[in-house]
Amino acid sequence: MPARLPDIATIKRPQPIVSVSLLAKLAKDYDIPALPMLKAAGISPNLLQDPKAKISLQQEVDFVRAMLSAIDDPDIGFHAGQCFRLNAFGSLGLAVASSEKVSDAIEFFLKYLCLANTHFDISFLKENGMAILRFKDRYNLKDLRRFYLERDFSFALISTRDMFPRTLVGKTVKKIHFDFACPSAVENYEALFGCPVIFSMPHNEFLFEEKYLSQALPQANSLARKLFEEQCESQKVEAFGPEGYVEKIRQVIQTSENTIPNLEDIANQFNTTSRTVRRKLNAEGYNYQSLLSEELSRKAIHYLETTNLTVEQITQRLGYGESASFIHAFRRWTGKAPKAYRHKS
Repeated sequence: MPARLPDIATIKRPQPIVSVSLLAKLAKDYDIPALPMLKAAGISPNLLQDPKAKISLQQEVDFVRAMLSAIDDPDIGFHAGQCFRLNAFGSLGLAVASSEKVSDAIEFFLKYLCLANTHFDISFLKENGMAILRFKDRYNLKDLRRFYLERDFSFALISTRDMFPRTLVGKTVKKIHFDFACPSAVENYEALFGCPVIFSMPHNEFLFEEKYLSQALPQANSLARKLFEEQCESQKVEAFGPEGYVEKIRQVIQTSENTIPNLEDIANQFNTTSRTVRRKLNAEGYNYQSLLSEELSRKAIHYLETTNLTVEQITQRLGYGESASFIHAFRRWTGKAPKAYRHKS
């Protein structure tokens, strides 16, 4: 069966202070001091002045919970998202804004999503003339899930306003889907987000017309984009360490279409031997077969959840010779047949 979402307390990777810093300023706008919230989260106020400061995800969540307890505003998630402008994300935001087209900006942001302060994985897909950004839970956010969804959707809206030509602002996002029941009046949400908002849907997602993906951005600058991308790469290495063999092989498997790469294929791509690949994977606590199964499972679930591809088409894209082999493998990974899994999701 699919693994349960990890609890916040189990996440040891440090988080940037930027989220709490921006939310502390938001609390000030409500004339509510942030100091008690910082104290509740065990965060020194001095850290707010250090742009390189790190805190734990648990501390961030504790701060947010204290803030929501102190501020009585059902629209706090939306207002929080309005504080998260692109320039708050440094090189990442600047690189996105410097992209040539909307599609380039989206793909770059998703490539370096680990540098953004989101607690969701985001898929980018196209269906029936619409472009879709679909948000999927990364952690078990419990009672804070709605706040973080509304915050991130609000941020996405204001980011498009920052990036798009003035003539397109307000015209691009056509619809928003939330998977939770409407907590207040639908009209209130639609007034805040400026577009139709539909609740109790299968996914949390933005939908807009695919034609806008080719729209040129007014701040496009290829040289600046390249410089900012180098800075993003450096920040990624600093935060998460150099990319190991496991991550490199994951990328090969994920980008392989209509074939299942074997160990020899992987070794050839890295100009080495299968024995060396096996040894390096073992050093990182993996073996190739388990890694392959893990990534094929992810690809299959991605196709089932985000596309209308048939089981036969997914079988071909993954590289299985026949549907029966894929269905058998999928049952082994998830305990369900592909069609049953798609129906449930």
